[in-house]
Amino acid sequence: MPRIIVKKLAGKAGARRGRSSVVSKRIHTPSGERVKILSVDAKSPTFGNDLSIIFERNVAKARRANKKKFGSPDRVTQKA
Repeated sequence: MPRIIVKKLAGKAGARRGRSSVVSKRIHTPSGERVKILSVDAKSPTFGNDLSIIFERNVAKARRANKKKFGSPDRVTQKA
């Protein structure tokens, strides 16, 4: 007879954060370009977590840009 194991399964990584006050907005620069900005409420009870979320997103965006531009997400490789 097979053993039955009962335990909770972990949800998605983003689902564990819960509610946050991070708001994404799209604005136009004076040159007419549309950019996406992230804002956070300074009086939010989850202010620390919200700053972490924004920092993680900014780092991920910078790594994507580096990978696209230089081929490496961490740094520019030295040419021999």
